[in-house]
Amino acid sequence: MRNNKSAHSHYYSVIILIVALLGISISRFFIISTQAATLTSSKVTISDSRPSVTAGHTFVFTTATTGTIATIVIQYCTTASGVCTKPTGLTTTGAGQGSITGVGAGTTTFTADGTFTYTVAAPASINSGVTITMPYTAITNPSVADTSSYVRIITNASGPTEIDSTTVAFGVLTATSVAMTATVDSTFSFSIAAVNTAGTVNSATTNITTTANTVPFGTLSGTSKIGALDTSVTTNSSLGYTITIASLANPPMSDALSDNIDSFTGTNATPTVWSDPNGTSPSVNTGFLGYTTEDTSLSGSGSRFSSNKWAGLTATPEEVAHNTTGGAARVKRIGLQADVNSLQPFGSYTGTVLLVATPTY
Repeated sequence: MRNNKSAHSHYYSVIILIVALLGISISRFFIISTQAATLTSSKVTISDSRPSVTAGHTFVFTTATTGTIATIVIQYCTTASGVCTKPTGLTTTGAGQGSITGVGAGTTTFTADGTFTYTVAAPASINSGVTITMPYTAITNPSVADTSSYVRIITNASGPTEIDSTTVAFGVLTATSVAMTATVDSTFSFSIAAVNTAGTVNSATTNITTTANTVPFGTLSGTSKIGALDTSVTTNSSLGYTITIASLANPPMSDALSDNIDSFTGTNATPTVWSDPNGTSPSVNTGFLGYTTEDTSLSGSGSRFSSNKWAGLTATPEEVAHNTTGGAARVKRIGLQADVNSLQPFGSYTGTVLLVATPTY
């Protein structure tokens, strides 16, 4: 009987031991079920991925648990879990707090170990599913190129008692992040358009119609003939362009017998108001040919041709249009004027004007 009782007693002690073990297991299961939830849709966006540069870091995450958030802790680490070691070169102590949304107003405390804490001034309950955005400026990126860093984010109730948490990551690349190269071909177009009669050029009225490549003065008989051409340049040159004018020969117009119409007396540097030819010897200032331009941005005295000023054509190219930047089509009008007096020899006169546009890249 004693032996049976002893065995019976031993049987109960085993049962008690099993219950005790079950109690421990149940207790552990309960603790696990009450751990903090994970913040969702979490990320950190950095404005510059180069090492050691000052950049903006913006944290975005969505609450998983309804709770009264009192603080939010943001901690930079070299690993996603375990002991947190601040990434080499990372500095947050000079950072600035941006406009934080999704949680109450507050202030951020920055510490040298790569952690900063946002403290809500008046904590209030925040539902699950609320997106919180936390932008910060002037954070110095980690200094080691081609490495990833991790940021642990924890929302806390007062105490502090953890509500939700997550870990996000970002990477820094090289000193140039991704170095890019590209070549853009030069573009340039130069065209000339006709101007009809009754147009104007520098306040003078045109009385002939030009074409894109001819200036038909017609019969000269003591009354000035005025025509105009519209020059147009389109280019992507960074330093703009210049248009010059020159005559193929000097004098600029002549006939088969070598009689000629001379260049007007004004010059490109000092153009003058038009005056009729007054020469008394045939082919010596008995006919004039000159030009004007409406461009007021010439090199030197930019508006020197204003107020109906004219210059004589020469074999040396002279500036009639100038622009210091490229861009869409710019139209500059150029005028040509011819006149003779009664002593100009009879004949059929021709000449060639050279317009040259030169872009600078």
